[in-house]
Amino acid sequence: MITIGELAKRANCTVPTIRYYESMGLMPEPQRRESGHRAYDRGDLSRLILIRRCRDFDMPLEKIKDLLEMEGNGKPCQETVAFFETQRSAIKARITALNELDFTLSLYVNRCQSSCMQTDNGCDIYEQMATDISHADKAVASAL
Repeated sequence: MITIGELAKRANCTVPTIRYYESMGLMPEPQRRESGHRAYDRGDLSRLILIRRCRDFDMPLEKIKDLLEMEGNGKPCQETVAFFETQRSAIKARITALNELDFTLSLYVNRCQSSCMQTDNGCDIYEQMATDISHADKAVASAL
């Protein structure tokens, strides 16, 4: 059995993160030592690492709950593959949206470099961003 601090260290996260995952129902209620301190085992560490890895894949906590439920139901392969294919689609949509956002930002920078940087006037990127609602921005907002 290990402490919450040791669990956090091994899973490369923070103690508050573990407590948050517990409060959200992602981590089970920990065992307690006689002193009342939390105590964790290898299963808890594995589950926490799985949760952290899912977060690396930009998976929302509600989706992680669904995945953990599938795992608890015997890890049905067909459902698991479909689950991850859905996540891949979400990631691809986000990549597309981020590429569009990058393109829009490059336009702002290019405009600035060719106009306001040539003068001593203030930068007009701020005004551009506050007033320019382009198609790319709308696509980004809908994908996020």
